[in-house]
Amino acid sequence: MQPTVNFKDVVVSGRTFRVKKFGARTGAFMAIKISKLLAPIVKQIDLGKLKKAEDVAGVDISAFNLSGIMESLGSLSEADFDYLHDTCLKAAGEMLPVGFTPVLNANGSYGVIGIEEDTMTVLALIAHVLMFNVSGFFQGGPLASLVGGLLTTSPQS
Repeated sequence: MQPTVNFKDVVVSGRTFRVKKFGARTGAFMAIKISKLLAPIVKQIDLGKLKKAEDVAGVDISAFNLSGIMESLGSLSEADFDYLHDTCLKAAGEMLPVGFTPVLNANGSYGVIGIEEDTMTVLALIAHVLMFNVSGFFQGGPLASLVGGLLTTSPQS
């Protein structure tokens, strides 16, 4: 039996972050939240075309109904976004000379400098935390390999 890995170090925008596992209750609830978000998006993707791709570079863009995907993402409530944002960023820390420093403090303030205006880094961290925590729930599907490929090709990650 392999030991459980409770964290993963990732580089985003030239900065080293550590993403940690959620507690079991939070992880289960997050899987449900993500499923609710992904269900309408998956309807906008021709999964048959994705199965043919070996990696992200081989994805046929016609597999995606981009306007439908954007419409589905636009239906995410601000409360749901805030929950995803806060829960994910509280599970991440940046490696600084003093050690790993929380990206988001318990009171909701940012704990590391320069991230409050860096939308792409924040979104990449949210994606890394989600994939690290709930990817097993989606294991083996074409979306898991696609999202995994996207994470390895995100800006400097």
